[in-house]
Amino acid sequence: MNLELNDKVVLITGAGGAIGQAIAHSFLEEGAVVLVGYRSNPQKIMQWTSTLSEAHQSRVFPVSIDLNEPLKHGETVSKIVAEHAQIDVLVNCAGAAIEKPFLILEEGEMEQQMHDNFLGHIKFTKHVLKHMFLQKSGAIVNISSILGAQFGRGVTVYASAKAAIERFSQALALEVGKKGIRVNCVCPGMIASKMTNELQRNMPPELMQMSPIQRTGTPQEVADAVLFLSSNSRASYITGTSIAVNGGLGI
Repeated sequence: MNLELNDKVVLITGAGGAIGQAIAHSFLEEGAVVLVGYRSNPQKIMQWTSTLSEAHQSRVFPVSIDLNEPLKHGETVSKIVAEHAQIDVLVNCAGAAIEKPFLILEEGEMEQQMHDNFLGHIKFTKHVLKHMFLQKSGAIVNISSILGAQFGRGVTVYASAKAAIERFSQALALEVGKKGIRVNCVCPGMIASKMTNELQRNMPPELMQMSPIQRTGTPQEVADAVLFLSSNSRASYITGTSIAVNGGLGI
């Protein structure tokens, strides 16, 4: 399938995790120029890029993006545009969960969860959106979670932040659609990753039996949904929606 993503400039925050790496590799396979955002561990990104083919290495560019430093966001985005001329796709994939009962969460932990999973994303998106407005085109895909709508003990604030990013995506889609910009969400369920493995400790033990497919998903299956929503040749009439990649959990 030709997704017409060849030479598109794709910016991914949180590209160091299993899902972020799968998304980045999938865009490289489609011929895109991929900017992989990392927060504080460039060695992890460099180790991953060293495993790529020579052709892929020529089109991948690590970028330092710390969502906790919003004053640097504008400078970071401006530098990307100066070097690559445009940003066609933004994938907000960064995130972190604190698994702890709500009553013993510290206020600082609550604030950090909201920032890591919601506020940091929308602040960064604003700077990217300015350039997409000038282009009169663009696709934004926000990574939410099944926890934004259902399940989960000990992740109250994380789940609330994920629900907020979905509502943000819908409201923003209404504002920017006339500028040729689409905004959507992908909501992974139980995906084989470090974060999911940690969160599953407080999930019902029979959770996988509640899924028609009865297995965890793979990062690649999340990446496939992101690719689809990013493609103007395949998803040009889709905006303000969320695609659940969860094996049917909750049916």
